[in-house]
Formats: sequence, C-alpha cells, structure tokens
Amino acid sequence: MRQADFENLFAQHGAAVHAAVYRLTLDNAAAEDATQEAFVRLLTRPPHDDSNIPAWLKRVAVNFAIDTLRRTNRHKPLADFDQAAPDELPVYTDQMSVELVDAIKALKADHRAAVLAVDRDGMSYQDAAQLLGVHLNKLKTDLLRGRRALFDLLKGSKLAGGIGHQE
Repeated sequence: MRQADFENLFAQHGAAVHAAVYRLTLDNAAAEDATQEAFVRLLTRPPHDDSNIPAWLKRVAVNFAIDTLRRTNRHKPLADFDQAAPDELPVYTDQMSVELVDAIKALKADHRAAVLAVDRDGMSYQDAAQLLGVHLNKLKTDLLRGRRALFDLLKGSKLAGGIGHQE
C-alpha cells in the first residue's frame, strides 16, 4: 500500500474508528491506542478481502480494545471521567445523565459494547455483531446481561423512576 493511500484511509476513517472504540472504552487514550493498532495492522497484516476496509478497521480496533480491557481487567476510575476535557464527552453528557454514564462504565467491556451499540446507537443486532466481531448469539447474550446489570445498578434511582426502590 502506498503512503498516500494509507494517509487517505486514515483521513477518511480515523475519526470513525476512534469514535467506535471510544463508545466502548469511554477513554480517549485507549481509543487512540486501538485506532493506531488497527491502522498498523492494516499495513502489516491487511485483510484478505479489502472490499470493506472501514468495517475491518473498526472491528480490529474494537477487538483490540476489548482484549486490552480483558487483559488488564481494569475499570476506569470515575474520577478520571470527571476530569476529562468537556469536548471529549459531548455524546455522553448531552444525551445521557451522569448516573447512567457511571452505570454504563461499571459494565463489563463486552456488555457495555453491546448495550451502547444496540440501545444507544440504534444498530441492528447483525450490524453490532459485525462491528464487535462476535457471533450474533454472543451479542444477544452480552446485550441481555448488560441490560440486566444496568437494571440492577440503576434500581431505585431517579433515572429508573424509583423501580426497585425500597422504602
């Protein structure tokens, strides 16, 4: 691949790849790392079928981020989220309450990815499974478990309308 072609691909798809990973990790540095890894793999181990490079890049980046989260088994401290620059989080702070964001961040990475892709971004199950690089049944399982975990985390909160609130 020529350098000019590579630079064009990065200019066209870099932001979308970064955004896909950021929705999963809620961490700008992790999204940058995963985006960089996807483009490095494009150079070093390109896909056999180059008919849909943008989807391949997103899948590689998301899988890298999920693997990183699993390996390190880390959850980003909430204090780091509060200190993030305001321009890094407009999608979450404008469309979701802080309480919901905190609950989503507490989910396992696979469950968070499924919930955000389907429930927040409105993706079809098939599209979300393709983006995350998982089988459709795994996506459905992760989505169900993520939704249940969110329900448990938000039980009794104002956001849930007091459902499950013990008085």
